[in-house]
Amino acid sequence: MTESAPPAARRRRRPPPPALVWARWIAGRLLDTRAWRPARAGLVWSQRPWARSARPTEALAVHARAAAEWLARAQDATGDGGLATLYALDRGWASSYPETTGYAIPTFLTLARAFDAPEWMERARAAVRFLAGVQLESGAFPAGEVAVNRSAPSVFNTAQILGGLTAWARATGDTDARARAARAAAWLREVQEPDGAWHRHTYGSLVTTYTSHASCWLAEWGVYADERASLDAAGRHLDWVLARRRPNGWFEQAGFSAAQNSAGIAVTHTLAYTIAGVARLGRALGRPEAVAAAQGSAEAVARVLEAEGWLPGLLDREWTPRAKYACLTGNAQMALVWLDVFRSTGAERWRAAARKALVQVQQAQTLDAAEPGLRGGIPGSDPIWGGYMYCSFPNWAAKFFIDACLGLEEAETR
Repeated sequence: MTESAPPAARRRRRPPPPALVWARWIAGRLLDTRAWRPARAGLVWSQRPWARSARPTEALAVHARAAAEWLARAQDATGDGGLATLYALDRGWASSYPETTGYAIPTFLTLARAFDAPEWMERARAAVRFLAGVQLESGAFPAGEVAVNRSAPSVFNTAQILGGLTAWARATGDTDARARAARAAAWLREVQEPDGAWHRHTYGSLVTTYTSHASCWLAEWGVYADERASLDAAGRHLDWVLARRRPNGWFEQAGFSAAQNSAGIAVTHTLAYTIAGVARLGRALGRPEAVAAAQGSAEAVARVLEAEGWLPGLLDREWTPRAKYACLTGNAQMALVWLDVFRSTGAERWRAAARKALVQVQQAQTLDAAEPGLRGGIPGSDPIWGGYMYCSFPNWAAKFFIDACLGLEEAETR
């Protein structure tokens, strides 16, 4: 005699009808975006799939200035000189984020030159003062935003900030910033493993290849400070990263999570970090094979853009799209990667790829919203409820977009 299944197991629930599933999904998006607010209603309405590609755009300079003004508001919102991590549709401005405050410094310096506006130098100075106040005794900088953490160190964040401090010291001769950068570099070397990777103090406790965008700043510091130890440490990490590059150009362990890395998937944000970091390392260390490897990977992403007509936010190790949304930060970063290749080769294909990637970001930027946190900001995803930085405007999206817009403007004049 077999044991009968309990009543609950015998009764299978019918799935809800598709109309109900859609109704719940729509209700959730309306709630999360606070669509009943006037400024939000227009934003939500513009996310219609058939309308997104028809959104009007202005000249690159107009979009870049709007993003810069948004970035200024993100700094003003905190009151401490740091940049607000993001503007979220459900809670407004977040607290300051040391990592991205650090790598906004070179962008501020560029804006001071591009706009002939000293105010951006002062904003960079305020950012440097903020970072001085959060540096840890070890020389490291903390992970995450300051409202959540001020004590746990982060390799990636420390290295990104090192890049900002190096740029500031180079531009101004600030000896205190240089000393702080030296301490940060020493800590990065201290916690690096013999194999060249970083296994501790990493995001999600993961060992990743996108830390090439950490070691590249260690290399650039080594060049600036003529510090052999930093150059050697960066070189060991470059070797480790290149050993994880597949013949088709894919870098393993470039994802945000263990699940992504196991499945061989990465968001374009971290994928672009990896490619850009390898290219910077190659140039700083005099390693042409690394520059060539980065260019090969950049070409693989460009083929996706050309085949799809847009850049999906997730790709897998076979370069197959795995998302129906765009990661706009990744678009801007890849535009910078392609512009870098264009400057070295002069081939129009690369400039065209950068332009195409940036058009989608331009179309997602709201230039005339009454709400200051929306106006000029760059959403994490397109549509805004996509899987990257859901319903938020992260400050690093604006930073990379500004860099890419100014870079493309310069390339268009060649």
